[in-house]
Amino acid sequence: MISVAEARNRIQAHSQPLDPIILPIEQAVGHVLVDDLLSQIDIPSFRQSSMDGYAIRWEERNESLRVQDELPAGSFQQLQLDPGATIKVFTGGPIPEFADTVVQKEWVALDDDMIRIQTEKLEIGMHIRMPGSEIAQQTLALPAGTLITASMVGFIASMGFGAIKVYRKPSMAIVITGNELVAPGNPLLPGQVYESNSYALTALLKEQGVERVSVFYAKDHLEETAFRLEEALSNHDMVLLTGGVSVGDYDFVVQACQQVGVEQVFHRVAQKPGKPIFFGVLEEKLVFGLPGNPASVMSCFRQYVLPAIQMMSGKSLDEPVMGKLKHSYEKQSNLCFFLKGRVENGIVSILGGQASYQQNSFVKANCWIELDAHQQRFEQFSMVKLHPFH
Repeated sequence: MISVAEARNRIQAHSQPLDPIILPIEQAVGHVLVDDLLSQIDIPSFRQSSMDGYAIRWEERNESLRVQDELPAGSFQQLQLDPGATIKVFTGGPIPEFADTVVQKEWVALDDDMIRIQTEKLEIGMHIRMPGSEIAQQTLALPAGTLITASMVGFIASMGFGAIKVYRKPSMAIVITGNELVAPGNPLLPGQVYESNSYALTALLKEQGVERVSVFYAKDHLEETAFRLEEALSNHDMVLLTGGVSVGDYDFVVQACQQVGVEQVFHRVAQKPGKPIFFGVLEEKLVFGLPGNPASVMSCFRQYVLPAIQMMSGKSLDEPVMGKLKHSYEKQSNLCFFLKGRVENGIVSILGGQASYQQNSFVKANCWIELDAHQQRFEQFSMVKLHPFH
C-alpha cells in the first residue's frame, strides 16, 4: 500500500488541464479562464449621467437656466450646451459638450422652460461618470485562471465579449459492476441491493458542473467488465468504476484494466474507508477503480477524483480547513481515517454510522474528517483536517 499523500501526488502528476474551448459567456460559468481578459473598451465609453436631472455649467449654478433640449439614454445626438441653458439628461445617457455637472431633478424648481437650482449640496462634476472610470480599454479585467461565476457574466458582457476561451471540463463515464445490484423502483429478490453509487456520483459530478456523464453497467465477469471499460474509455476523459476492485473471486476491475491497456499507477492506499482503490492511465485518460461500498465511493471521490477533475478543468485545488474535535477519538490501526463529520462554528463532531456500507450519516454530515495515519489517539479539541462537502 502507498500513503494518502503519495496517492494524491501520483494522481496530480497525471492530471493536466484539458484543451481550451470557446464558450458563449452564459455557458462559461463554472469554467476557468485560459488567458488574461483585457477590456475591449472604456467603461463607460462616453461621459455618462448617473442621475435623471439637468446638465449645467458649474459657474451658472446660481442662475435661472433655459431648458435647451434633452438627451435620453441611447441617444446618438452630440449636443453642445449653450450659455445660460441646461439640457435634460437621464440615467445612463450622454452628457452634452460644455456641461460639467448634473443636478438631480429633485433639486430643481421647474417653471415652464426655465429651471432654478434649489440646493446647496451641489458639487462640481457631480453625477457624471467619466470615460474609463470603471475600467479603461486594454486594461486587465480578469486574470488567467479565474473561475467564472454568474456574478462576473454581466461585467464580461459589458466589455463586449460574447464568448471567451476557457478550459474544457472532463467528460465522465461511470461503470457500475456487480451481480447483486437492482435499479431503485424495482422489487428486490433475496440477496439483492439497490444500486446507489451511480446516483451519488452523478450528483457529485453535477455539483462540479460536469455535464457530460455516461453510466454503464457490468456483471461480475471479466470479459463484460473489460468490454464496458473499453466502451467507456473510447469517448470519455475519465472513467470511474465501482465495485470489483479488491482481490476476491469475483473482483475483475484490475484485470479488466490490464486487459484493455490501462497502466496501473497504484492499487491500494493506507486509508479507511477505500483501501482497495485503483488508479491507472491510458494515454491522457484517467481510470479510477473505487470500492463498491457507498461511503468508500464518496470518500474516494472527495479525496482523489475531485482533485483530478479540478486540475483537468484548470481549477485550483480545494484546501482542507482546520477544526477542533468535539470529543476525543481513538483508532486501532495505522491507516489514515476519513470520517463523516459535522462542523459547526469550528467544532467538529464525529458522527455515528461510519461503516463503509452506511449512508444514513450523510444526512447530517457536512465534511470529511481526516485523521493522520501515524496517530492513534486524538484528544478532545485536537486540531484536525476537514474537507467540507461544499
